[in-house]
Amino acid sequence: MILANFQTGNTTHLVTLAVIAVAAALLALAIRRESPESHQRLLRLFVGWGCVVAWILNTGYWMLPERFDLAKSLPLHFCNAANVFGALAILKGIRLFQGIIYFWTCLYLWAFLTPTLGEGPGNWGFWIFWIYHGFIIFALVHIYRSEHFRPSFRDLLHSSLFTLTYVILLSIIDAFTGWNYGFLGNNVPGAPTPVDLLGPYPIRILWMILIGAFLFLLLWIPFRNYSTTRTRK
Repeated sequence: MILANFQTGNTTHLVTLAVIAVAAALLALAIRRESPESHQRLLRLFVGWGCVVAWILNTGYWMLPERFDLAKSLPLHFCNAANVFGALAILKGIRLFQGIIYFWTCLYLWAFLTPTLGEGPGNWGFWIFWIYHGFIIFALVHIYRSEHFRPSFRDLLHSSLFTLTYVILLSIIDAFTGWNYGFLGNNVPGAPTPVDLLGPYPIRILWMILIGAFLFLLLWIPFRNYSTTRTRK
């Protein structure tokens, strides 16, 4: 029987996480320095354009008349933007977006562990949700393994400023419209997430910023003494 609903922590959730983890591991193994350039190029195109296709699928799905809602359907959430940034990081080799893909790992983690998803495998929404989230992880694996991205302090600074700007813009949009993009509005997600633990609006936005800054710092610390080689521009 194909389940119509999805619940965080159920068997469907755990199996899905395992499948994505295995796929990411296989991608990491496939990316080898000694591989022919044609092989590397094929993987780059697969992951980069896969991010684009995943973004189109997700955006198109929510733009369909039967589910279109300005408060939910616009591709403004962090993970929606991450598909675009992943494509730019891989296909164009833009250092800023390589950093964003890396440092936003702390955001993807919660999206995987506490997904705001109510549909099961019997619905297209389930597959689209995990496809576009999966390609974010594939983009992360690719820039780390193939592009040899290692974050410098400048990457930390640029990614932090970019993310803070994005948070401020979404907060303003949410405040004026009553929406909840980026979970920065005066609402909480329908499914349980860490946002529920951060107190009332708008103080929780400050906590989100501070926690995010701390997690960014933790992600940079292992590479603080690493001498980075600039990637393709």
